[in-house]
Parts: sequence; C-alpha cells; structure tokens
Amino acid sequence: MSHSLRLALMLVLILYMSQPSTTYSLLKKYGVDIFNGFQNQTLSIRCQSEDDDLGIQHIPVNGEFQWHFRINYWGTTLYFCYMWWSGGHRRLDVFWADNKFIVDDCGDSDCRWMGKEDGIYLYISKHNEYRLQSRWEPWQA
Repeated sequence: MSHSLRLALMLVLILYMSQPSTTYSLLKKYGVDIFNGFQNQTLSIRCQSEDDDLGIQHIPVNGEFQWHFRINYWGTTLYFCYMWWSGGHRRLDVFWADNKFIVDDCGDSDCRWMGKEDGIYLYISKHNEYRLQSRWEPWQA
C-alpha cells in the first residue's frame, strides 16, 4: 500500500472517529426494553426506526420485549413505538440519539419503558425509578 493511500485512510479514520455519535456507535450497543406492567392485560406494540420494523409484539403480563442496536454514523437514530391495550393507545419515541437522553434518562444503558394502566413510564436511572412520560389516548367510540 502506498504511503499516500495509507495517509488518506488514516485521515478518513480520524475524521470518522472524531464524531461523538460515531464513537458511540462503534463502541457501544444500546437497547430498548418494554415491560408490561398491567395487572391482567396484554400490551401490544409495534416498534420501528427508519431502517428497522420490529413487527407487532404482544407482551403478556410481567413480560418484556427488547432489542439492541448501534447509533448510526450521523447520530440520528430514532426508534418509536405504537402501543395499545383495551384501555387506550399511544405513539411515542422510545430512543433517540441524544447524549442527554441516553446518559440522564437511560443511564448510558438500555432504555426501559413500562406500560401501566395509567400511562407509559420510563425508568430514569439517575432517580432510580420509573416516571410517567405519557398518558394513554382513549379509543374513539
């Protein structure tokens, strides 16, 4: 390999690694866990990103659905889910490539969501508890 080609490849690698979101994507896998916290109802979800459609999942009581991924090169990774049960439905973003969200809310690990009768909760790691993020939208009659 010629010296100029090695130098060009080294420059490309340095530029690539200088992007914070790229460094995360190369070194860290992230995950989303969705738990069913209902007393006696199945939680149904359909989660997707621009590139991935994870299909419809029916989560039994006390069950969970999870997936793992890396943040894309541009740092624009976004996963959203449509969730529903007999008492209502809601669409919400469950992961976005924002350092504040990842570190402060998810604790630099998996983002943990829970559907309960009164709404959808996110586990806020710095407070060590689930906090309500969104209420269910009632079904239209």
